[in-house]
Order: sequence, then structure tokens, then C-alpha cells
Amino acid sequence: MTISQSQLTPPPCLNASALTDLHENQYAIIDDFLPLSFANQLLDDANRLYAQNYFQQHYFQFGGSLLKKPNIHELDLTDPKIASRRQQQQQQQQSSRIDLGQWENVIQSLGPSFVSKINELESHLQRRRQKQHPNSTCHPFPPLSLDTQTPPAIKLQLNTGGGSFPWHYDNPGPPNQRSLTCVVYLNPHWKDGDGGEIVLWPFLSPSRKITPLHRRAVLFWSDRVLHRVLPSRSDVKRVCFSMWCHGERGVVNSKEETVLSKDVLRFGSYDEAEAFFRRSALQRVISRAVYGEEYLESLLECL
Repeated sequence: MTISQSQLTPPPCLNASALTDLHENQYAIIDDFLPLSFANQLLDDANRLYAQNYFQQHYFQFGGSLLKKPNIHELDLTDPKIASRRQQQQQQQQSSRIDLGQWENVIQSLGPSFVSKINELESHLQRRRQKQHPNSTCHPFPPLSLDTQTPPAIKLQLNTGGGSFPWHYDNPGPPNQRSLTCVVYLNPHWKDGDGGEIVLWPFLSPSRKITPLHRRAVLFWSDRVLHRVLPSRSDVKRVCFSMWCHGERGVVNSKEETVLSKDVLRFGSYDEAEAFFRRSALQRVISRAVYGEEYLESLLECL
């Protein structure tokens, strides 16, 4: 089935309302993010690539150790080695070249157009705020400043049952340049009790458990939203892909967002300190002290 160009661009539901949710709640949930036929073809191609052994076992760094996450497999679609191999094979016109199917359209069209659309909506939102509050210099969260010259990093993930992730930030600190995370789910048969939900925990705020429904996208700040993935049932396969949008150089992981100095800690009240750390990426410096028990519990659960 041929996919039209209009199906490869961000949907109408990615709008000013969704971006307002992102700023006010630190996350946004967008259903029907992909056309049904496109999502189904992506899932078919993901299953084929998995059967062809293109996926790799996932490992993660914890302290000085490299740990294996059982039942979690992934394919980095923007890995330079994969891109180079794909390009070389295409140039040589080999019949055995890597066939990514519709995932090529995610890399070439959907990803870059998503970044452009977010920047367009952000510019509109900032103009509206300035018009409504011309004398205000303080916003709940900083403006998104995405690098439109850098395509998003895209990773396809397939969990074969029971796989989970501990609490973490997608951008733990320098030299990481991730600013915005978008996770899109491809699970047409998911039902209550299957597990695999993502749990977002905006700092010092209530957590939110979100089901991985087919064609649902979840957007959140890469450097400000602690999150984890709950275990799925042993007989349930969970598929998703993530797009990590890079921020402009000098904006993401600046000194002000990574160095906790005595000058920063001059708060007049607990409420003032809470408001500051909720909106600042400096929360990453103290999150393991604040949520130490939760970090350890989730880590043990995913091993």
C-alpha cells in the first residue's frame, strides 16, 4: 500500500493545545498521532526486521556497570553505522540491502517535519504569551528551542514480554543535547492488564501512568521529566518508537542547568524552592536523593 505525503507529516492533533499541555504539565498525550494504515505497516515492518535479526539486545549504564535489560530489543534507525551501511547498499543496488520499509519514511519525512512543526507551534505560543502578558519575564517553563538543522534521533523498540525500564531522564546531562522526547506506540491489541505503561513523574508533582495504546504519542521534556516503563505480561509484545529532538547548542545543558551552586540555593521559602526545581533541569542533580527508594525499586524490578 502506498503512503501519501500528507500521511508523513505531523497530524492536526499536534496543535497549540498539545503544546500548551506540554508547557503546563511537562507532558502531552496525543491520540491518533499516525494514520491507521501507516501505523499498521510500520508494525508489520518492525516485526519483519525483528525476525531478520536486525534488533539488538538493550543494555544500560548504571554507575560503573553496563547492565542487560532482559526481553528488550531495539534498532537505532539513526545510528551512523546503520545509515552508512544502508546508503552503501543502496548505491551498490544490492538485492540484499537493508529494507526498512515504511521506517524510511519515518527517518526521512516524519521525524524532520515533526521538529519543524513543534518549532512553528512554539513560535506561535510565545507570540501569544507576549501579547497577553507584555510585561512578564517569567514563564512556568522555558521556551522550546529545537535545532531544526539536526534530525531527531529515532529508535525502534520491541519488548518480548516482561521488559521494563527503571526511573531515568532521557537527557541525564552533558554532552547530551536531547530537549524533547516523543514516544509513539504500535500496539493494536493492547488491553487492560497487559502492562508496559509509561509512568511520567514531573518533579515534586503527582505521577501519571499512560497506557501504550496503538497510534498514541506521548511528548515530554527530555531533561525535566523523570519516567519509567512498567513490566508487561510475559506473553505480551510491546512495540514503540522514540524520537528525541535536539535543542540548540548553548540552550540544553547550559551551566545554569547543570551546576548546582550556593547562589542557586538562596530561596526564601520551600514553595519558592519547589517552583524552581520543578521548572529547572537542575532537578536531575538532586532527584536520586529525593526519589532514592523509588530508583532502587524500579532498577531491581527490571533486571
